[in-house]
Amino acid sequence: MIVILLGLLDILAGLSIFTLKFTWGAPVVIFFTIYLLVKSLPYIKSFASILDALVAIIFISAVIGYTLPILNVLSALWLIQKGVVSFF
Repeated sequence: MIVILLGLLDILAGLSIFTLKFTWGAPVVIFFTIYLLVKSLPYIKSFASILDALVAIIFISAVIGYTLPILNVLSALWLIQKGVVSFF
């Protein structure tokens, strides 16, 4: 049950990067960035947690405005596919 909940939160985190086009998008992305960092730090030795921490860094740079759009899309795709796989 917890895996499904974390997978759903990963999907929402992946979709949150697309809310940066709106004025209310930055707080949403910051919330999910904190979620990704908190979730990835206890298990930092696993590959998925390292990529979660990297995605959180990319999200922070996206909020600030110093990232390439392709990195945002790749980060979102990583989180969405990881969330979908957790349902199975």
